Amino acid sequence: MDKSKRIDIIVIGVLLIVTYIILQHFGAIWKFFLLLLGIMTPFLWGSALAFILNVPMRFFENKVFKKIKKLNRFPTLCRILALLITLALVVLVVYVVVSLLVPQISATLESIILGLPKAVERLNAFLTEKGFDLGDYLQTNLLGNSPEQLRTRIEQVLDVALKGVIYSTGVLGSVYSGLLQFCFTLMFTFYILFSKERLGKQFIKVGYAYLPEKKVDRYRKVANLTQHTFSSFISGQCLEALILGVLFFIAMSIFKMPYVLLISVFISVTALIPVVGAWLGCFVGVLLILMVNPMQALGFGIMFIVIQQLEGNLIYPHVMGNAIGLPSIWVLLAVVLGDGLLGVLGMLLFIPLTSVVYKLFREKVNARINERGLESKLQ
Repeated sequence: MDKSKRIDIIVIGVLLIVTYIILQHFGAIWKFFLLLLGIMTPFLWGSALAFILNVPMRFFENKVFKKIKKLNRFPTLCRILALLITLALVVLVVYVVVSLLVPQISATLESIILGLPKAVERLNAFLTEKGFDLGDYLQTNLLGNSPEQLRTRIEQVLDVALKGVIYSTGVLGSVYSGLLQFCFTLMFTFYILFSKERLGKQFIKVGYAYLPEKKVDRYRKVANLTQHTFSSFISGQCLEALILGVLFFIAMSIFKMPYVLLISVFISVTALIPVVGAWLGCFVGVLLILMVNPMQALGFGIMFIVIQQLEGNLIYPHVMGNAIGLPSIWVLLAVVLGDGLLGVLGMLLFIPLTSVVYKLFREKVNARINERGLESKLQ
């Protein structure tokens, strides 16, 4: 038996033993994995945040400051300025969204509360015609038929509230732990952003030291494709959400619909979630307008469908370009899989990830067809 076969047998034997041990102690291994994942959470979030912030930061660094000769001689200063401008933009966007939404939400809730008694009166009048008295129902089931019943129900509510306070005694510890993880996340984010080239070279160096050269070249190609696809997806999705919000603001202003600013900003924010996000904004918008004018709510729904068709067929392809390069059916599949596995975060991750797999698989298939000389079969 030659040396290569012996090595193969040893490797298979080790894999079988490891698989047996994992199956026998799966519970303990899973707990250890969750513990390790919890410890690594700041690093993982820091890496994700650094990847997102690197998109605008790289733009300022390469497209703006590199063209200024005086700053071009100081790359560290360019990086610091790019990071500061990126953080300032993030804070500005959050401030603008919050400052726009909070007063609008407050005014909306106030109008709903003020209009609620009249809505209840109309509902009670309608139910009374059908032989059902809403007032008697509320009196019997909510307030009770006697002061003793009312006192008993108040005591039950207070008992539940006190238990909630008792169970929340660990709030301070949770806040402290959350703040500590947040600080660690920020530190990892800044370190990765400032040392991204050095970290990349270290990974490449380790790869060439322990792996075959062709495999490392292949991995680098896949990593570059992944980085480009994810970056293009993030920037394109943000721009597309902004355009969609502006379109709704203009259209709702023209037709003089209520809650123009609130609904436009809400749709713009939810549109960051691929495919289903804008529809969530539409649902909320219809509910809000329905309380003011049912006919305008119907008009808003029709307007939403028209704008969605315009955005989906004309704007979105031009904004995203060929960065994603994924047919619609695979986008829908990626959204369904991502939502089932990781929720909203999965939707955001699986579209560019599926695009990378799709491009690599398409490249592999085309190469295999060329090797077999079957191009004529596809014509």
